[in-house]
Amino acid sequence: MERAVLLLAVLLCGTLGAMAREHATIRPGEPWLDNRGQQIQAHGGGILQLGKLYYWFGEDRSPSNDPAMRYVACYSSTDLAHWHYRGQALALANPEGPERDFVLERPKVFYNAKTQRFVMYFHLDDRHYKLARVGIAVSDTVDGPYKYVRSFRPLGQESRDIGQFVDDDGSAYLIFESRPTHGFFIAKLSDDAMSVEKQMSLVHAPLEGGALVHLNGLYYAVGSHMTGWRPNPDVYATAPSLSGPWTEFRDIAPPEANTYGAQSTMLLKVAGTRATTVIFMADIWRPQQLWDSRYLWMPLEIRNGSLHLPAPQPWTLNVKTGEATLEHK
Repeated sequence: MERAVLLLAVLLCGTLGAMAREHATIRPGEPWLDNRGQQIQAHGGGILQLGKLYYWFGEDRSPSNDPAMRYVACYSSTDLAHWHYRGQALALANPEGPERDFVLERPKVFYNAKTQRFVMYFHLDDRHYKLARVGIAVSDTVDGPYKYVRSFRPLGQESRDIGQFVDDDGSAYLIFESRPTHGFFIAKLSDDAMSVEKQMSLVHAPLEGGALVHLNGLYYAVGSHMTGWRPNPDVYATAPSLSGPWTEFRDIAPPEANTYGAQSTMLLKVAGTRATTVIFMADIWRPQQLWDSRYLWMPLEIRNGSLHLPAPQPWTLNVKTGEATLEHK
């Protein structure tokens, strides 16, 4: 009898654990802890999905880091809420010179099936933001270590904030902001993902924090105005193809909310058995304590070419069904 009760308890715990993983609660703006109980260091980050695992890469701003180095951390998750620390995927000294003070921002990782390698792109700059280049590092394993390869200006243009996009057919694209052109580019990567091959669009709007998603036959582009660390009203436009034409930009939320204090970094599409949820991934920057910058992840309301970001609140996501539920709705 005792063994039967124990077995039932074990099975019940396993079932409840599976249910908890399927219906995971995400709490925008609150400290987000990893499996070690430490705040997640994945600022300006991006998500790569491999099978049932999601990998989150971002700037590691831990105060304990060597100030002469720049770091990219990697985390993995099955439910997009509970994250396991995989380590520092990249540790980089300034590859462009002897200066200790340099910029590595917004790392994004692509998996290239042709070469079976993982390719990391990031904004590489000097402390005055005059270099304006893209850096590339590669690895044979998803969590690294990544080895620096080179830097360049994509399409011969200045590049600061970057974003990543993988279309439904697997084609990979880089989004990058260029000050002299007063807009941001959407550009196709080469077959080996090691270079930028083709311009798809130059979206004529001086925006950064570019992000893209393809849903129900429309492309949605989101970006942030240029106000430094200060939040501002993020905006979006739509187009029937990546080459445009793009609509006028509209606010994603009430403009007085200033995107609820956040700035876009990626739009993540979770396609499940019952629904498809698009997650607005953004950073709530704390420039005086960048390590303590928070994350605002919320499911977007998208229908018939209209996109809306609800006010931040706890919400649950079932990655299997793709269903998202706002707890306070």
